[in-house]
Amino acid sequence: MDDLFNSFNALLKYGPLHSWKALLTTLLVIAILGAVVILNKGQWTRKEKWSRTALWFYIYIIILYTLLTRTVKNYFDYNWLPFWSYQYIWSTHDFGIVSEVFINCLMFIPFGVLAPFAMVQDKVKKRNIVIISGFALSASVECLQLFTKTGLFEWDDIIHNTIGVIVGYGIYLYIRNQDFQEVKWYFLPLGVVLLGLIVAMI
Repeated sequence: MDDLFNSFNALLKYGPLHSWKALLTTLLVIAILGAVVILNKGQWTRKEKWSRTALWFYIYIIILYTLLTRTVKNYFDYNWLPFWSYQYIWSTHDFGIVSEVFINCLMFIPFGVLAPFAMVQDKVKKRNIVIISGFALSASVECLQLFTKTGLFEWDDIIHNTIGVIVGYGIYLYIRNQDFQEVKWYFLPLGVVLLGLIVAMI
């Protein structure tokens, strides 16, 4: 439970209002997004305006937490082994890593919800673009963390972030009045993650 409180405190500590620099950057981002909406006022529908603005602001928040507020290390930090976190949980029962895995899934759910609202493609093409874009965003963040020495590059984060995108897309379909029986498969990967975490903690 302490690990969850620590994660929540980190969200507050390193959020968009945690310092004057972060506050000014956030206000600048909001101003730029507002200008983009005004410039496209006659071209975007109301749905496209709010969804695209929210999507780009969400991406800024991701970059803020994963790159801009991180302390630079003096070495390149990486772990090339896929699913290392489950092996580590199995041997240590470290609930901190469990919470990190779960948070990494939750963190990209908003992308899976917002991105399809911002697109005009057909259903199948939209789904593929959303999942590939979410994967690309996560991979880009991980690579930037590696090369800027601001974090740990790991495949587990990319996998769990992408699972969050898939779940988010399932939520989008449900919001769009699709029957749950048709969209339940989008929630299956998160169920597999939760089962894997439970087994690893036993």
